[in-house]
Order: sequence, then C-alpha cells, then structure tokens
Amino acid sequence: MGLRVAEWIGENTNLVRNCPGTKNHICCGYKTIDLIEGCILSCSYCILKGYINSPFLKINTNVELAISQIREVINTQKDHINRFGTGELSDSLALDRRLNLNRPLIEFFGQERKAILELKSKWADISHLKGLLNPYTVISFSLAPQHVIDSEEKRTSPVRKRLKAARDAQRAGSYVGLHFDPVIIYDGFERDYEELISEVSEALDLKGVIWVSIGLLRFPPKLMENFLVEGRRRLLAGEFIRGEDGKYRYLKKERVNVYKMLYNLLKSKRDDLFIYLCMERADVWKAVTGIVVESNQDLISLFDERIKLFYGG
Repeated sequence: MGLRVAEWIGENTNLVRNCPGTKNHICCGYKTIDLIEGCILSCSYCILKGYINSPFLKINTNVELAISQIREVINTQKDHINRFGTGELSDSLALDRRLNLNRPLIEFFGQERKAILELKSKWADISHLKGLLNPYTVISFSLAPQHVIDSEEKRTSPVRKRLKAARDAQRAGSYVGLHFDPVIIYDGFERDYEELISEVSEALDLKGVIWVSIGLLRFPPKLMENFLVEGRRRLLAGEFIRGEDGKYRYLKKERVNVYKMLYNLLKSKRDDLFIYLCMERADVWKAVTGIVVESNQDLISLFDERIKLFYGG
C-alpha cells in the first residue's frame, strides 16, 4: 500500500502534546507524538475526517526532535508515569515499514525505562519490529467484529491478523493493549462482541494485556453529514444526543448498558484486567465499574498503579 500524496515537512516545535481530551469528560493524561498527520486507512467513522482538511499526508521525519521533547517531559513531569503514543493523528503501524519512524522511539523508551510508548493500530504488521520490542513499548490494536471491519474499516487488517500480531508482540517481549473503540450499536451487536471477546481470550495471554479501553461511537457534526450522504445505516442505528462538546453520542442510559455488558464480558475472562472508559463522565464510570473516578488525576493514578504492578517500583 503506497502513499498517494505526501507532503514532507520540516521542524515543528510541538511534536509532543497533551491529548486534547473532552471538556467535563475523564481523560487519561496521554501524551501524543505527532510525527504523522493523516491516515492511509479508510475508516468511515474516523474523527480525523472532521478535523483535517488537507489533502496531503503530513510527515515529520525529525524523530530526534520528538525524542528531545519526550525526554523533557519525562524529566520535568515526575509526579506520575508518563504514557506516550503515536496513534492520535494517524495509525501507528500502517506506514511504519516504509517510514521506519518507530524504531528510534522503541529504542529510546527501551533504554530510558522511565515511561511507556504505545503504538496503536488497525494494521497488523510488526514483523519489522520484532527484534526491537521490549516491555516499555506496548503494542495495541483496536478491535471490532469482522463484519464491522469489512463495512466500516476499509484497508485495515482483519481481526484475526490483529490478534495474531498482538500474540506475536507478547512473544517478542512487549505488553499488549486492546481498544474496543468505537463500539457501534446495531441489531445483534451483543452476540458479535461476545464472540469477539471469546476470540480475544483464546488468542492472547490475558496476563500480558496491560490495559483495555472501551469507547462508544461519538463523532462531530461533520461526520453526521457524511454518514447521511453515504447511507451509513449501521452507524446511525442508535439514538443520539449532541453533547456540550458538540459531538454526537448515544444516550447515556444506552451507553451505560453497553459498557456494563462489555465490562462484565471482559472481566469474566480475567477478573484483574485493567479496563478504562474512553472520554466518559464520572457518573458513567461509577454506574459501570463501581469505581469513583471524578477527575483526570484519578484515572492517571489508576494507570500509575497498573504500570507499577507490571514493572515494579
């Protein structure tokens, strides 16, 4: 899969940023490494379609600048364990065999051993990274039922290949993250996710899954227009309300019910899985998990505890 159009850009003083989060919703305090802006994969619901207007795929090859900014964050923000990731404005792996941007990042985090790098993807190719992987690089995959992938995640790897790549990452010395996001509500989705979670538990060593996120479909008004024009009936099957952040979300009652179902399914496979909700309110957290998470710092502290359990300290 080649680049159709690419614009190579020079130095950018803000390659490392805080995850923008969503007002009045709990954010995990993630740091983004933005070396690529845009994606060659074609997910119908991708939120980048609502924000990135450039026809160019923008790539910054100055990884050393990114590493210097990462080092500065690590050295100045010592009150918790920092987590960094490259999957905010693009897919972390889809172009990496060609661009080779992850190699120096993986080597840096493996040498520093002071923070965590997460590579998040729907593209199941880590063969070029196997000899580099270490416990300080988390290989993560977004997961969905296969027929959702077929209809809504064009150009991405099938779920079986994503799970195989995750298993290979575990065997190569990395921990694995799983992201059920976005979960889409449609007729029969409950059965599909029950089968998917069973497949996950059979394919992976769940002891080596460091975190699992769940997030339900949410999108800006621009994507609502796209869904209507494109006739995306599955994406519009639920009942939506527009929140104070301007995004459309399923009604809270529906979200809580779905989160509970998925949370309980995952916990039934391994009770000590660390599961967090992506961009949800404190009341939803309480209703689903029974855990009081009222601020970003509360969730960051939970991540710190989890990381210390895996790495010691």
